[in-house]
Amino acid sequence: MQNGIKNLEKVNYKVDYIISHCCPTSIQTLLNPSYKKDILTDYLQKIYEKSKFKKWYFGHYHDNKQVNSEFVLLYEDIIPLEIESIF
Repeated sequence: MQNGIKNLEKVNYKVDYIISHCCPTSIQTLLNPSYKKDILTDYLQKIYEKSKFKKWYFGHYHDNKQVNSEFVLLYEDIIPLEIESIF
């Protein structure tokens, strides 16, 4: 977790994509209010609140769903990512 924060700090919390197993607590609550928050979802919540990103992909909840404009729950779907060239 500390390494993740350290790497995000290096880029001022600005990335194209975030790919994680779980999602932030607030997004988890949107999926199902009965899901309980934990140390990982709270950690991801802090990252969500500080970060600028295009999309966040996660799959823990075993479904395929566009949660909102930023968050995509992927389980069996495969999608291409567009990567901007830095050259």
